[in-house]
Amino acid sequence: MNFELQSTLETPVSEAKTQKTAQKPLLLVGLACIVVSFGIFLLQEANLVKKVDGTESLFMLNFLMAGGYLIALRVQRLFRFNSPLQQLDYLMLFLVAGLISCFSLNREIPLFLPSVDWFSGWLLAVSLGMVGYAFRFLLPRALYLVMVFLLGTGTVLFSYFALYLAPYYHVGLLGTIVLGLGLHMFVPFWSAISLTVAALRMAREDIALKKTFLMGILVPILFALVYLSLWQAGHDKINRILNSYQVQDQQELPRWVALSQQIPHTPIFERLVQTDLLYQTAAESSEMFNFPSRSFEELQRHDPLVVLATRFFGKPQLTTQERIKIMESRFDARHLAQERLWSGDHLSTSNVITQAQLFPRHRFSYTEKILTVYNNQPSSWAQEEAIYTFHLPQGSVVTSLSLWINGKEEKGRLTTQSKADSAYTTIVGVEVRDPSVVHWQEGNTVSVRVFPCTPQERRQFKIGVTSPLRLDAGQLVYENIYFDGPSAKNAPETTIIRVEESTSALPLPREFNQTSPGRYERYGNYEPDWSFKIAAAPLSTSRFTFAGQSYQMQPYAPPLTSFSPTRIYLDLNKAWSEEEFMQVWNAAKNAKVYAYAAGTMTKLTDENHAAVFRQLRELNFSLFPLHLVKEPELALIISKSTGNSPHLSDLQDSRFALNFAKTAPKREPIRFFHLGTTPSPYVKTIKELRLLQYDQGSAEELVRLLAEKQFVAANQDQNSVILGEAGVQITRSHSAETTYGAPDHLMRLFAYNHLLQQIGPAYFQQNYLEQHLIAEAAQANVVSPLSSLVVLETKADYERFGIEESKNSLGNASVKSSGAVPEPHEWALIFLVILVVSFSVLKPRMLS
Repeated sequence: MNFELQSTLETPVSEAKTQKTAQKPLLLVGLACIVVSFGIFLLQEANLVKKVDGTESLFMLNFLMAGGYLIALRVQRLFRFNSPLQQLDYLMLFLVAGLISCFSLNREIPLFLPSVDWFSGWLLAVSLGMVGYAFRFLLPRALYLVMVFLLGTGTVLFSYFALYLAPYYHVGLLGTIVLGLGLHMFVPFWSAISLTVAALRMAREDIALKKTFLMGILVPILFALVYLSLWQAGHDKINRILNSYQVQDQQELPRWVALSQQIPHTPIFERLVQTDLLYQTAAESSEMFNFPSRSFEELQRHDPLVVLATRFFGKPQLTTQERIKIMESRFDARHLAQERLWSGDHLSTSNVITQAQLFPRHRFSYTEKILTVYNNQPSSWAQEEAIYTFHLPQGSVVTSLSLWINGKEEKGRLTTQSKADSAYTTIVGVEVRDPSVVHWQEGNTVSVRVFPCTPQERRQFKIGVTSPLRLDAGQLVYENIYFDGPSAKNAPETTIIRVEESTSALPLPREFNQTSPGRYERYGNYEPDWSFKIAAAPLSTSRFTFAGQSYQMQPYAPPLTSFSPTRIYLDLNKAWSEEEFMQVWNAAKNAKVYAYAAGTMTKLTDENHAAVFRQLRELNFSLFPLHLVKEPELALIISKSTGNSPHLSDLQDSRFALNFAKTAPKREPIRFFHLGTTPSPYVKTIKELRLLQYDQGSAEELVRLLAEKQFVAANQDQNSVILGEAGVQITRSHSAETTYGAPDHLMRLFAYNHLLQQIGPAYFQQNYLEQHLIAEAAQANVVSPLSSLVVLETKADYERFGIEESKNSLGNASVKSSGAVPEPHEWALIFLVILVVSFSVLKPRMLS
C-alpha cells in the first residue's frame, strides 16, 4: 500500500481522498457489482423473482458479475495469479462478490444446508468489513477499528468454512474445468488468507489495529469454547438420566419420557435433542448432499457450533423416533413433526375467511374457516402438500370439510380413520390427485391435509367446527380457532360473526363493525388470538329430533356428594408452588398420601414429604398412572399441569399403556381435582375420554372440599353427556314427535361426547372400533378417534375405497342455516305467508 495509514486516519474526508477514489475507479465498479449481485440474491431468497423454464438460473448473473470483475482486474493488471495478494483492496471486493456467487450456487447445488440466522448475520457483517477495507481511507477512526475487529472475527469464520470444505477440494479442482464453477470451493480459503495478510500489513502501521484484530479472533474462539463446555455438560446430564432409567426396577414409561421430564428448556438442550432433525451434525457434514432423514415443516439448518460440538463430544444416543417424541412433548413441535408424503416448504396461507354463528340460548357456536393455500415455488411443476393443525376450544368437534376441485366445492364424506388414511395415502403417494382429509388428534386439535398445491392454482378448503361456549362468571366466552401450518403472515382475513336472537350490541374487538342486527364483520390481516364474551342468556328448552331420538340441553351445576378419601395421590411437577403443596399436604395428611416417582408409588410422611416434593418439582411434566391407584372408589388424585406433555397415544406399546388397557375397562371414573384451569394435553385426553370424575379450582377450594368431606357427584349415563365448560348437559330420549326447533349441532355435540365416553376405557384396545360406534359417528357426521372426513376427486374413488355416503346422516354442517327445523308456530306462519302470496298472485286471474 503506497499511502501513510496514520495520516489517512487523521485526515477528514477531503479532496485528497476523493482524488484517491478517482484514481481507483475499479473499486467503485467492484462495489456496484456487490450491491447489484446482493440485491439479486435477496430477491431470489425472498422468491420475488422466479426462474422461467428454459432460461438460465439467476446464479449465473451473480457468477458472471464476479467473474467479469476478476477479468477486469486482470486486464488492468490489478490482479496477478502469481501474486494475488499484492492488491488486497481489489481482491477483497472480488472475494465478497465470490461469496455471494457461492451462496447463490448453493441454492442450485446444495453443498451445505442453510445457516442459522446468527451465522448468516455474522457472515454479512464480515462481508461489510471486507468492503470497508477497500475504502478504509474514507473511514473515521472508530469505524476503522470496528472494521478491523470484524476482519479478525472473519478470519475465524472463513477458517471454519475452509476446513469444512477441505474434503471436497479435489472435487473443486475438477469442477474448475467446467466454467470455473469449482473455484467457488476455494473462496473461503482465500478469504481467510487475505484477512490474515491484511492484518499483518496494518499491524506494521499501528499496534492498536493489531490488538483489535487479535481481539476479533479471540472473541468467537472463546464463545465457542464456552458453548462446547456447556454442550459437554448437557451431554453428560443426558447420559446420566438414561443410565438411571436403565437401572429402574419397573420401566412403566418409555425412556424418552424420562428424559423429556428432566432436561431443562435451554438452547443447549434443545439442540442436543434436535441434532439430526433440525440441526446438521458432524457425522453428516462429511456428506456432500445432506438432507434430513425425515421431512419436517422446518428445514434442517447448519449451525457451526453444533457441528463442532458433535465433532468433539458426540451427540446423545437417541433414536430418531425418541428425538421426535421429545420435541413433540417439550418443544411444542408436534405440528412440525407430522409425517409428510410431499414437501410443503414453499406454501403459505394467502387468505382466511372466518364465519362464526353463535347460539347463546344453546351455549354453543359453529365456526367455519375457509383457507386459501398458495405455492410460491419458482418451478412451474412443483406439487406440495399442505398440512394444518387446528387448535379447538375444549369440547369442540369437527362437523364439516370441503375442498374446491376445479372451482367447485366438494363436501367430505365420513368414514373410519383407517379408510380415510388409506385413501389419502394411496392417492397422494401413488396417483398424485386431489384429496383432503381431517383427522382427530389428542389435546383438542385436528389435522387437515390438502394435496396437491401447485404454483398454477391456489387451493381452497373449508373446515367447520361445533364448539361449546365456555361459561365464565355469568358470561359466555367465544374463542377463535387458530392454526399451525403454512404461514398466514400478512394474509388478509374476513371475519363474519352472526348471533342468533341478538338484541344488543356485542362487546367485540374494536375492529368489528355491526352491519345489521346480530351480524358483525371485520376486514384486516389474519389474527389468530382473539375472543369475546356475551351475557349468558336463559337456556332454550327446544329439542332436536332425528331418527327417533330427541336431544335437549339442560343447565348443569355439578352436585356435591359426601366423600372422604382414604388415599390421596399427589401428581407433582414443576407447576406446583411450595405454598400450594404445603396447603394440600396439611389438609390431606390425615389420609394416606402418595406421590409417583421414578416408576414407583412413594408414601409421603412428615419426614420425607419435603424431600419428595423438591425431587418431583424438577419434573417438566408428569403422567400420573391411573392403573396404579388402589381402592379407586375411595381415592382422590390431586394434580397441576405444565403447558406441555406427551399425548396418551404417544405411550402406545409401553408397559404403561398395557397396564392402562387392562385396568381401565374394569373401573369407574376416578375422582380427580386439578389445580388451575389449564390441564396438560395428557389430562385433557383422559378427561375427554371420561376416565375421570373431574373437578378443578384453587388450592383453597380443594382444602374446603376436603374439610367438608365433599366432592362432585358422578351424574352421567348412557343418555346424557355433560359439557362442564358450558355449564350444561345434553340428554337423549326416545321420541316419535315431529316437533323440534333446536339446531342440529345439539345432536352432533351429544354424539361426539358420547363416543368418547364409550371409547375411553378401551382406548388402547382395537375393539373400540365397533360398528355401532362408527354408525353413531356417521349419523352425526362428527370427526372422532375412530372417524374422519375425507374429500376425494371422483365418485369412482369413493367406490374403490369403500367409502359410502351415509343415507341416514345429518351430513356436513353449514353456517348458512342454524340447522334447526322450524317450530310448529313457525310452520304455521310460513304456510300462512305462502297462502297470502299465492292468493295475491292468483286473484287477478280468478277475477278475470
